[in-house]
Amino acid sequence: MTFMYSRILIVLVALAAQATSAAEPEAPLRLLTEHSPPGQYLDDNGQLSGVSVELLKLIQQRLAEPATMELMPWGRALSIARSDNNTGLFETVRTAERENWFKWVGPLLHYNISLYGIKQHLGNDAAEIELPGKLIACSYRNTVTAEDIKRFGFTEHRNLVLTRRTGECLDLLILGRIHLMSITEYNLANYAAQVQAAGLELVPVRYLTERKRYLAFSPDVADSRVARWQKALEQSYRDGTMRSLYQPVYADVIIQRLEQFAAQQQ
Repeated sequence: MTFMYSRILIVLVALAAQATSAAEPEAPLRLLTEHSPPGQYLDDNGQLSGVSVELLKLIQQRLAEPATMELMPWGRALSIARSDNNTGLFETVRTAERENWFKWVGPLLHYNISLYGIKQHLGNDAAEIELPGKLIACSYRNTVTAEDIKRFGFTEHRNLVLTRRTGECLDLLILGRIHLMSITEYNLANYAAQVQAAGLELVPVRYLTERKRYLAFSPDVADSRVARWQKALEQSYRDGTMRSLYQPVYADVIIQRLEQFAAQQQ
């Protein structure tokens, strides 16, 4: 009887410990991002804004998740997300190298990227120009897109300029100091308008790749918690919430890709 009593007592203690652990509230999440309009940026009042920010805040509310959001340089945000617990990083490109660094929720965005140049600088047959030739390209430091451009033979310190400030490549392109830059599908209309305002014409040169961006959680975040975020994100794609936020700034084809993704998950 004593032996049986001891075994029962051990089981009851274990069950009580599990129940106590399950009842403990989850630690607040620290969500990190960079300046990358229209998804995330600081508005005129210095407040974090953007369509991706608003979408994630809405999901946070639906899940009753405690979380804070901070904007900082990409390199710093990536370093913190890789070293600290209870963190999330957005919008993060999912690559083979990064796959095991994080737990992934998304995609938040699915789009194409191409190299563009100025017609007046490249001529009428820009799409036929051999790369790299004597051209100089521009991209942003510590990005996957910079690696895509390097595959065409561009090398930093020789014919590839890598910047840290959003918009700097476009400034250099208009001034004629570089010949090519990568432009995402969702920024094309805005960039083309800025080039046109300078009396120039933006033209495509090469297709680079398609890209998907995610919310990347640190590995310590529980799988069940990640799954809740994924489910809530997909629901926002199905019920029109994402469309209402994205439609003023993104082309319909980008929105449709996300809606089609969510439909396939049912």
